[in-house]
Amino acid sequence: MSTLWILAAEGPNGKFIPGDPKEFWYGGAAFLIVFGLLVWKLGPIISKALAAQGDKVRAELAAAEAAQAAADAEIAALKAKLGDPSADAAKVVADAEATAERLRAELIAKADADAVALRERAVSDIEAMRSQVQADVQAEVSVRALEAAEEVIRTNLDDETQRRLIDQYIDQVGASS
Repeated sequence: MSTLWILAAEGPNGKFIPGDPKEFWYGGAAFLIVFGLLVWKLGPIISKALAAQGDKVRAELAAAEAAQAAADAEIAALKAKLGDPSADAAKVVADAEATAERLRAELIAKADADAVALRERAVSDIEAMRSQVQADVQAEVSVRALEAAEEVIRTNLDDETQRRLIDQYIDQVGASS
C-alpha cells in the first residue's frame, strides 16, 4: 500500500510533461483534433473571404484599366477632332491623362488598403481562435487531470480507510460548528 502512495505522489516526468505521459499524449491528440477541426471548418471560410477580396481588387483594377482605356480613347478622339494640336488640346490631353492616372492610382491604393485590412483582420481572427483553442485545451487538460487524481485516490483507498476518513471529516465538521 505504501508503494501505491509513492506512485500516486510521483511528480512530473520533466519540465513540460505531466506525471502521466499518457495524459500528455491524449492532451496533444485532443489539441490536434480541435485544431484540425478549426482549420477544416474555418479554413474554407477564410479562403473564400480572401478570394472574394481578391476578386474585388481585380474588378477595381479592371475598372481602372477601363477608365484608362476610356481616357485614352477620349484623348484619341480629341486629337482626331482638332487635327493639329494646339496649346488648348495639349492641356485637355494632359488633364485627361492626369485624371485617368489619378483615378487609377486611387483605385489601386484603395484596393491595396482593403486587401491589407482584410489580411490583418484574418490574422487577428486566427490568433484569437488559436488563443481560444489553447485556453480550451488547457481547461480540458486540467479537468482530465483532476478526474484522474480523483480516480487514483478513489481506487487506492480500501473500505476501512474510507470509513475512517469520513468519520474524521464528520468529527472535524462537528467540532468546528
